[in-house]
Amino acid sequence: MVTLPDAPDSKSPATSSDEATGPGRVWRATGGTGRRLRALTRKEFVQLRRDRRTVLLMIGMPLVLLLIFGYGIRLSVNGIGAELVGHDSSFVRQALTQHDRFKVTSGIAPTESAARDDLLHGRVSVAVMVGPSGLPTSVLVDGSDAFVAQNSLEYLRSLVASPGANPVRTNVLYNPTLRSADFMVPAEVGMIMLWVGTVATAIGVVREREQGTLEQLMMTPIRKIELMIGKILPYSVLTLLDAVLITTLGLWLFRVPMRGNPFELLLFAVPYLIAALSIGLLVSTVAQNQRQAMQTAAFILLPQVLLSGAMFPLAAIPWGIRWVSQLLPLTYFTPISRGVFLKGLGFADLWPQVAVLSAMAVIFTGLAAIFFKSRLD
Repeated sequence: MVTLPDAPDSKSPATSSDEATGPGRVWRATGGTGRRLRALTRKEFVQLRRDRRTVLLMIGMPLVLLLIFGYGIRLSVNGIGAELVGHDSSFVRQALTQHDRFKVTSGIAPTESAARDDLLHGRVSVAVMVGPSGLPTSVLVDGSDAFVAQNSLEYLRSLVASPGANPVRTNVLYNPTLRSADFMVPAEVGMIMLWVGTVATAIGVVREREQGTLEQLMMTPIRKIELMIGKILPYSVLTLLDAVLITTLGLWLFRVPMRGNPFELLLFAVPYLIAALSIGLLVSTVAQNQRQAMQTAAFILLPQVLLSGAMFPLAAIPWGIRWVSQLLPLTYFTPISRGVFLKGLGFADLWPQVAVLSAMAVIFTGLAAIFFKSRLD
C-alpha cells in the first residue's frame, strides 16, 4: 500500500522557498521602492558619464542659446543703411542719425531711379528724397526685409513729424503691406533644405553604421568616395523635392509673389544643398548613434537659423557675434531666395552669394570626404 503525501494546507503560511519564487517576490525581497529608484538613477548617471558627447550637448546648447538670445539678437535695429536723394541736407542727416538709428551714406543719389537701384540690390534700406529747401519730400523703404522695414517706418515718424517739414509720402517697395508670409516663406525654403539635408544625411549614415550594413558595403569593390556620394545623392533628391514643395505651397497657399525665375532659384540652391549635405556627413562622423546625430545636428542648425538673417535681420546682431553669420551657408542663401521671390533678381545680381556658397560647398565636401574616409578606415 502506497501512502500519498498530505496535500498542503491552503491556510498554512508560505514557506521560504515560496517567497523566492516569481519575479515579483524576488524584486520585493531585494528592497523597497527607494532602493530600486536609487539603483536605476545610479545606472543612468553611469551611462551619462560614459556618453560624454550627450552631456556636452545638453550643457552646451542652453549656453549657446542664452548667448544668442541674450546678446546676439535685438528686437530694435540700429544702423539701418540710408541715403539722401537729389540734394544734401544737414537737417535730414541729423534727424536720421539721431540715436544711431540710421547709417547715412556720404554720397548723394542723383535721381530716384538710382535710389531704387540701390534699394533693389540691398545697398541701402531707406532712400529719402530731399528738395531744394533741404527738407524731405518722400521716402522709399525696402520692404523685402519686413523686420527692418517696420523699424525704419517707426523711426521715420520723427522725421515726418519734425517742425517745418513738408508732408512726406512714404512708399514701401517689394512688400508694400509688409506681409509676414512674403518675408518668411522665402527664408523657410532655405531653412527646410538645411534641416532636411543635414539631419536626414546624418541620421541615415549613422543608422547604416549601427546596423552594420556600412561595413558590409565596404567589403564590396565600391570605393569610399563612391560610397560617400552614393549615400548623399538620395538625400539631395529628397531635399530638392522638399524645396519645390515648399515653394509651390508658398505661391499657391500664401500667395507669395515669385517675381524672378524659379528655375534660377533651383539652380542657385544646388551649391547650398551640397554644403548642407556635407555638414550632415560631417555630423555622422562624430556621432556614435542616431540620438547623438540628432542632438549634434540641432546644435549646429539652431545658430544658423537664428544668426543668418532668416528670422532676425543681421543689422540687429552685434558685431561681436555677427562674424559667426559670415560662416553660415544660410546667411548667403536667404538673400538669394528673397531676392528671387520679392525683387526678381537673377545671377547678375546674386553672383557674389552664389560664389560664396560654391566655395563653401567645395570646402565642406572636402572636409566631409576626409573625415568620412578616416572614419571608415
